[in-house]
Amino acid sequence: MLDVTIWGSRGSIPVCGEHFVRHGGATTCLEISNPADDERVIIDCGTGLAELGKAWGSRLPRALVLQTHMHWDHIQGFPFFAQLYNPAAHFEFWAADREGQSFREVIEGQMARPTFPIGMDIMPASKTFKTLATSGQARRGAMTIEWSEMDHPSGCTGFRIGSAGASVVFSGDVEVQQGCRQALVALARGADVLVMDAQYLPEEYPQRRGFGHSTPIDAVKVALEAGAGHLVPTHHDPTHDDGRLEDKLGLARRHAAGSGLRVDNAFDGMTLRVAAQTTGRSVRGGDLATAAL
Repeated sequence: MLDVTIWGSRGSIPVCGEHFVRHGGATTCLEISNPADDERVIIDCGTGLAELGKAWGSRLPRALVLQTHMHWDHIQGFPFFAQLYNPAAHFEFWAADREGQSFREVIEGQMARPTFPIGMDIMPASKTFKTLATSGQARRGAMTIEWSEMDHPSGCTGFRIGSAGASVVFSGDVEVQQGCRQALVALARGADVLVMDAQYLPEEYPQRRGFGHSTPIDAVKVALEAGAGHLVPTHHDPTHDDGRLEDKLGLARRHAAGSGLRVDNAFDGMTLRVAAQTTGRSVRGGDLATAAL
């Protein structure tokens, strides 16, 4: 079983206001945990990471952090993650190098004057950093972790987290029309939940080709080809208010109609519980047990 919480579902920049209440405005951050052994994985350090830190309260601060890439909207929350100021905390950070720089080097550059007043050295939490190859597999307690390179400016890593037959895939930022479609389909084969970048509406995409993002129709096509059970479009454009995002969801659901694929927009605070399969839909994963939407 896996528990998933989406703490940030927005792309590019955080937003707020009365027209963004339903979906929220924090940038990318996911938390995936195995309740059987309390292993915990965080994906990306967007501004949603600050909300995650608040929600943890006094629980033992320990997790593996997987970083898809190093664009601003995916690292802005790092300095504001309260658990990094706890000397009893321990975090491992795994990320592929980008443009010749490691994740640690990028964060230290972000937290340096004149762009930030304090450095990472004042954070007393134990921190270790590991450089990933562009694809690979690993185990973390009862969790399995697979990753593969996606098409995005400067690169991006897609991750698959599994435990006892349950599986969740996060695409990271991805533009499948630029050539990595089959890599994502392979990573998401039989997944119970696919959380996928679907930032642009189809009519917006031609003017944004090469920016590194996909459409809801792209996401449905990938989910169907992969045989995923539940598609969760994310990385919502900052100009898309709740009404536009409902339109985006309707478009995706129309393209998935009759297929059995479930589609729900990601939103800040969304929780999913993914349980091991009991009947044979998936060759690699399980069935969605419940979703608090």
